[in-house]
Amino acid sequence: GRGKHAIEEAGERPFFVVNRDHNRDRGIGLLHKVNCTGYNTTMILVTGGCGYIGSHVVMHLTGGGEQVVVFDNLSAGRREALLHDEPLVVGDITKKDDLEDVFAANKIDVVIHLAALVNAAESVKEAEKYKEVNDTGSRNVWEVAAEHGVKHFVYASSAAVYGNMVGKEPVTENYPLTPANPYGETKLAGERSLAEVTHQTGGTYVALRFFNVAGAEDSGRLGQNIKNRAIMSRLFAAAKGDVSGVVVSGSDYDTADGTVVRDFIHVEDIAAAIVKAVGYLRSGKPSEIANLGTGRATTIRELITTVERVTGKTLPITYGPRNPGDIAHSLSDSSLARTMLGWEPERTLEDMVKSGWKRYCNVSS
Repeated sequence: GRGKHAIEEAGERPFFVVNRDHNRDRGIGLLHKVNCTGYNTTMILVTGGCGYIGSHVVMHLTGGGEQVVVFDNLSAGRREALLHDEPLVVGDITKKDDLEDVFAANKIDVVIHLAALVNAAESVKEAEKYKEVNDTGSRNVWEVAAEHGVKHFVYASSAAVYGNMVGKEPVTENYPLTPANPYGETKLAGERSLAEVTHQTGGTYVALRFFNVAGAEDSGRLGQNIKNRAIMSRLFAAAKGDVSGVVVSGSDYDTADGTVVRDFIHVEDIAAAIVKAVGYLRSGKPSEIANLGTGRATTIRELITTVERVTGKTLPITYGPRNPGDIAHSLSDSSLARTMLGWEPERTLEDMVKSGWKRYCNVSS
């Protein structure tokens, strides 16, 4: 059967062989060997596990004694982000053959799907690429996993599924789903295809709608790529002198100070919720969709003030036109996640900025 070639004995630990570095011009594949645990061990697959959120999730899972295998194409993630040398399979969710191999070679009972394109502004310009990865790629993950008997899924969805939120009250999961950009549309498509596949196969899932994820692991070993275009990374770059200034998109929104409102949540709190979602599903609970945020509103001007206070730097900020498809006000009601998972976000905006700044300084120096 498919994937049997993927196991080679090597002492006590076999290796997984990935032969999916496609070179279409020459019609060949290149072999990569990656350490992998044995087939009889039940494992959690984390797609995008070398990325920002994924690496924190993997660290929490491994620290809790779980056996993890990571699937990542390394387009944004780094091998070095796997702090405990967790097994890594280099592959792409848009290629079903890559997924077939990893499921055939490992006994996986839970999939945590984090691999995605995540830039809302970019999605407006590259809608087809976002559809291929976030929509088609996610469906590939559900279908191949289900074919191999996987019954439990945790999906990283996004608050972008709500689109432009009318009013300034926190939104619950019952808020109308009207995405304002292809990023939100493709995240919503992932939710719907997951519901469809699990309904057909008897599986269960938790889809977590992340609000604005920020911060880093406390020691500074893990965190966002310093080249990331997220607002906090750009502010850190300005504070460190790596860029001459930061242009904030839009200062004329109907908010307290004209800049957009965001609900920032620490990446460690996100990782903790994902781990709890795994336990929720394994305990036999039903499928659910839940927001993950703090419910605390922060404008971009307020974020800038916090970064200036933490770094001790005055930031060179200018204000430009709005980003196409940007959302003016985004604030979560995460009471369902709190009740369902027994979870509580523990870290403040100051914690996010302090840990993120420490990480930025560690990497940039």
